Amino acid sequence: MSPKTKDLLRIFCKYVYYAGAGNCWYENIYQETIPYRMYTLISFSIYTIMIFLENLAALFGDFPEVEKNSAAMFFAIHNIVLTKMFLLLYHKDSIRKLNYEMSTVGEKLEEESNMRKQYLKMRVGIILYVISVYLSLIAYGVESARRALLEGSPFYTVVTYLPFYDDTSMTASLFRVFFYITWLYMMLPMMSADCMPITHLIIMTHKFITLCHHFEKIREDFDENVAVNKKHALETLKKGCLEGIFMHQKLIYLADEIHRVFGIIMSLQVCESSAVAVLLLLRLALSPHLDLTSAFMTYTFVGSLFLLLALNLWNAGEITYQASLLSNAIFNCGWHLSDIEKEPHRDIRRLVLIACAQAQKPLILKAFGIQDLSYETFVSVARMTYSVFAVFYQRGE
Repeated sequence: MSPKTKDLLRIFCKYVYYAGAGNCWYENIYQETIPYRMYTLISFSIYTIMIFLENLAALFGDFPEVEKNSAAMFFAIHNIVLTKMFLLLYHKDSIRKLNYEMSTVGEKLEEESNMRKQYLKMRVGIILYVISVYLSLIAYGVESARRALLEGSPFYTVVTYLPFYDDTSMTASLFRVFFYITWLYMMLPMMSADCMPITHLIIMTHKFITLCHHFEKIREDFDENVAVNKKHALETLKKGCLEGIFMHQKLIYLADEIHRVFGIIMSLQVCESSAVAVLLLLRLALSPHLDLTSAFMTYTFVGSLFLLLALNLWNAGEITYQASLLSNAIFNCGWHLSDIEKEPHRDIRRLVLIACAQAQKPLILKAFGIQDLSYETFVSVARMTYSVFAVFYQRGE
């Protein structure tokens, strides 16, 4: 049996808790004790210091070409990563409330087949993203170790201002290894910040699917019951319509909350994925003859960035698509067969027509309030990125 939305969110919040990003579940089952808060404070302080040293390396460091390019890339990406992690901590209370609302709205209407699809989509998407991220980081470690052993260069993965490049002492080497391990561990809260909005986007999509199925079901039930007891069938129809309309209003509110809480994070993810992918592809275009580990490192990094972009934009676009199907489901629920009420505020016909009009308004999430988060945006970003790569690749030849 597939976990329901409530169980799914609770399981995900458990991993966020162990990653050091705090308790995002609305119940206090993952307690933030004093030792846990110290663990969070120390780990985030180390991340901040490391990224500060990376910024110094990018701005003032004197490095060979390979390390200089890496410093510029990490300057672009890790500041965004740190911002996303702190935004997750900042919005923790809002996320708890959002998780409660997402868990309870339409809980009684959830169907096993829909929950199975929701679970598989989340599981496959997140696991693929985690694998792609750590493949890239391990490739960085292997490439740096190879260069250190064969070429005698210092072991560099993340490029920091300290220790200095020409410092080959044991202490400097230990610090470089420590920063690499820190980088590996920093990916846990980073992926928590990345996957939290993706999780809510997937759940919101399936909430709209559940709602469409609800309106279809009340019409089927009405057609079965009307021959037996028309009055009871009409009462059941009216009750089902009101329940569905209330859920629709709640979903519109939750979509606004998702945009408020995760809007900046999703916008930063679009910027991070597109900008850094361009930088990495430029490296490929300008250095077409890379060795195996360098090429694997670059391709896996580009792959993880495009996968993150796809998970955000595809799932946001899927919300828009599923929400667009709702107006037809509401209109065909059988509301026109109900009797006209003398009191307008009790007339289900009026309420359904208003709900249909609301459902026809496109539900579109936007990055920075400007760019639509949609399938079309993903195709545009991918095309633009490839165009830049193709131009520089042809020039390189």
